[in-house]
Amino acid sequence: MMSTSAQEGQKRPNILFILTDQQRKDTLSVYDEEGLCQTPILDALANQSTVFDDAYTTCPICTPARASLQTGLFPMHHGMLTNSYNYGNMVQELPDTPELLSRRLKKEDYQIGYTGKWHLGTGADAVRQDAYVQKYMGNIEFAELAAQARSVPTNVGYTGDDFPGHGFGGYIYPQFKEYLAKQNKEVKIENILSGNYTSHQAGEITSGLETTIEHFLVERSKTIIGDFAEKEEPWYMQLNFWGPHEPYYAPTEFLDQYREMEIPPWKNYQGDSPNKPKIHDVKRANDTRWEQFVPYIRHYYANMSHIDYQIGRLIDYLKENNLYENTLIIFSSDHGESLGIHDGLCDKAIFMYEEICSIPLFVKLPGQKKLNRTKALVNSCDIYSTILEAAGVVDNQRDGVSFLPILRGEKEQLREVNVTECSGIGSILFSQRMLRYKQWKYVFNAGDIDELYDLGTDPGELFNLIDQPEFQVKKVELQILLEQWMEENNDNLIFEYRYLRRR
Repeated sequence: MMSTSAQEGQKRPNILFILTDQQRKDTLSVYDEEGLCQTPILDALANQSTVFDDAYTTCPICTPARASLQTGLFPMHHGMLTNSYNYGNMVQELPDTPELLSRRLKKEDYQIGYTGKWHLGTGADAVRQDAYVQKYMGNIEFAELAAQARSVPTNVGYTGDDFPGHGFGGYIYPQFKEYLAKQNKEVKIENILSGNYTSHQAGEITSGLETTIEHFLVERSKTIIGDFAEKEEPWYMQLNFWGPHEPYYAPTEFLDQYREMEIPPWKNYQGDSPNKPKIHDVKRANDTRWEQFVPYIRHYYANMSHIDYQIGRLIDYLKENNLYENTLIIFSSDHGESLGIHDGLCDKAIFMYEEICSIPLFVKLPGQKKLNRTKALVNSCDIYSTILEAAGVVDNQRDGVSFLPILRGEKEQLREVNVTECSGIGSILFSQRMLRYKQWKYVFNAGDIDELYDLGTDPGELFNLIDQPEFQVKKVELQILLEQWMEENNDNLIFEYRYLRRR
């Protein structure tokens, strides 16, 4: 006879969370009908989902944003303030606590799987190989590792794959190399582009789709889900692509779609007002001419189109095995990408423009057939709470709240303001808070000029209104809202913020 927990488990949905890395929203036609990037699979999925127009990352950097997904906490509270094993990061290995998403789902008798990018621990070896670390710090023993606190998915309860550290596209891992060897295949990446900016590299995969990391991740997902489906308990699967984050490695089959395509400049490529923060120059390309960015954008689009194709393979698998209708599907990205906006900005962090802070997010409820759109302000922490509520967890609120009531049409909004934080990246420590309120955006830049944008009249954020006399009342209003948010959310930056802006 089936157990009570199993009976209850069958009533709860399976949950599939697909996460990309550093994806611009405008690569999806649901966010940009005139966009050039081709993603037919995701477009079709979005047309059966609730699409969030105003979803934001908690931080436009990989590790902090991903830690928010696993903890439901803002970076200032979980301590992973920038990329792990980088300067300024408080916590290098994601702590294993009962509040982690994995532990809470497992407590509810969910089978939980994970494959792909992790970037929440054990990146120490890459740091130790750094020439400066070797010269000045020797064989440093990081505190978490000394305490045997090594964070990889299987150490925090997941079934699946451990890919420690950043991963650099995922092609470096032995599991992937073993997979290729068993298939009697090898990956060939040719026609490498690099040089305009340190984080820019693109290349062409000439060895076929089956030799790509994306193909491997979908095969792993199918295997894990297939094992889960043989049991009575519901399952949660998180599939994490390394792309379209650079290196922009794209297969010939998809790069061919974009080789001759004319790619016009972004609408906010030029035309900025002169009063922009000087700190932005840290992320500006050596050569800001538009034609220098076009080859990278072609590879970026091709990479995204390939990811879309591979997601289609997984969706086909769900349908073929009668799993699609009872599966709640979440699609999102950890943060966005710049690719030449505002006169040649590259990568992410340091600036708080929509292209890197606003993220794609849509959710398909089991059985949903129609597109719904919402202007609800949501963030990465809310995804944690929503997954838990969908799994039947009542006590699911931490820094975020569940947006399941919005999916069900029971609410229209969760909050009036949303805040994205940043503490710097690489060797740059730089405190920022971005507040979104209605059509307004205010950015506090400690040590530099602040920013104020009216997204209703200036969606490209070209004109910084912060020092315009007619907008001083609005500036103060937003500064007060940010101060109130900081106080309500126990943001320690409030003391410095008050000293610099509100005293």
